[in-house]
Amino acid sequence: MKTITPIAVAVLGCGRMGRSVLTTLSTLDRVERLFGFDPDPASLEESKKIDRVEPVADLESIWGNPAIKLVFITAPNHSHKDLAIAALRAGKAVMLEKPIALTMEDSAEVVKVAQEEQAFLQIGFELRYSTLYTQVKEWIDEGKIGQVINIHSNYICSEFHGKHSWRGRNDSGGSMMGEKLSHYLDLPRWWTGDEVKEVYGASAPNVVPYFEVHDNYHLIYRFTGGAVGHLTFMMAVAETFHGDPLENPVSQQAEDGHELRFLITGTKGAIATDVFRRTLRRWKFGDSPDRLTSQIVERKTWTPEDDHTWFHNTTDQAIDIVHRVSEGRGPLTLPQDSLETMRLVTAAEESVDQGRIISLLG
Repeated sequence: MKTITPIAVAVLGCGRMGRSVLTTLSTLDRVERLFGFDPDPASLEESKKIDRVEPVADLESIWGNPAIKLVFITAPNHSHKDLAIAALRAGKAVMLEKPIALTMEDSAEVVKVAQEEQAFLQIGFELRYSTLYTQVKEWIDEGKIGQVINIHSNYICSEFHGKHSWRGRNDSGGSMMGEKLSHYLDLPRWWTGDEVKEVYGASAPNVVPYFEVHDNYHLIYRFTGGAVGHLTFMMAVAETFHGDPLENPVSQQAEDGHELRFLITGTKGAIATDVFRRTLRRWKFGDSPDRLTSQIVERKTWTPEDDHTWFHNTTDQAIDIVHRVSEGRGPLTLPQDSLETMRLVTAAEESVDQGRIISLLG
């Protein structure tokens, strides 16, 4: 049996996402020591409340500590490139939250450094760990719906970043496409195993007046194999969520305008996901003397307690990455694959800003 040596891990960025990762890592036997870094004293102070976390005030002590084998980068988007490259050059394995960087050029540079250093680099597309979406992948790979020909997604939410968030600024967040919607462009690429050859996007004037980034999108994109995808996003419509701590948050938002759905249609059937109604359905197409027929043949649901693992599974992602690094295995998703999602994200944003179809084939 292979001997597994526990490793020291550091989390760079102790905001909300960083503290969530720290909480998960604090429960793992394979994490020998756990460090948290943040230039903001308040965020660093909050990290002290998490069991086993050792706060660190300077990055050099992380780069120079050979016991630290893995770093999670959960800092604001504008810092991703510099932190990732410094960590990779220091010999650390890196889990980097998406987007890789604010531009395609900087994203490509991060991936290039990982290749030069022959280092572990995985981008945080946790939906590839989430049961709702892994089941879709399994059904497609098993041929249950035939060749995928259309992927439609609809995402509507409230404005929940706030007026003072870095996510609403171009210089720190980059774009809503990279910060939020990259997940929902990454999934269709993963499901189909195909690349997008062209994309067209449009955005209306913002409803959210204090955002520098777009708060709405309509995208249509075509794969090299002929399938077509569509994404509609609107932030602001759903009812502002204040939350009852005694009730499940998804249940509270199910009928207030929030939507997060996919409809994937193939030549032999279709699949529909619906986060706020906690449903996953599969149709099978058939033949009759007078028409094509359609029948729901599988239906799945989940409990409120399983929301996290079904559609936002950062927990198993963090655990898997620690296991992979401690065992000397490579990433679940290759950085070159995530770079192609960033290429699509960048092209989609360019299309919106330039008002024309963007080709990804050169």
